Amino acid sequence: MRDTAIAVLLLAGSSLSLIAALGLHRFGDAYARLHAATKATTLGLALVLTSAILAHGTDGREIVTLLFVLLTAPVGAHMVSKAMYETGYRPWEADEREPGRRRRR
Repeated sequence: MRDTAIAVLLLAGSSLSLIAALGLHRFGDAYARLHAATKATTLGLALVLTSAILAHGTDGREIVTLLFVLLTAPVGAHMVSKAMYETGYRPWEADEREPGRRRRR
């Protein structure tokens, strides 16, 4: 049962990290890419570290690493996106001439 839980957590965490990488490649503007990079990667890392804790135990370093990432990644993403917005970088909007493409304002 424990090995199954470890395998499921590890597979889910690595899948979320893969989804984040695909989001970085696929999304059109920096705001969407930043969202993909922080949300999915943070949860993916949390699941992978949880599986490592279940598999090998912990001496506290994994928990400190997990808490550090959970606290700093969303705050860092917010600060970067706020700085982008304040310097004039605006999100993209759909272009009427090319329905599948997006353009920046």
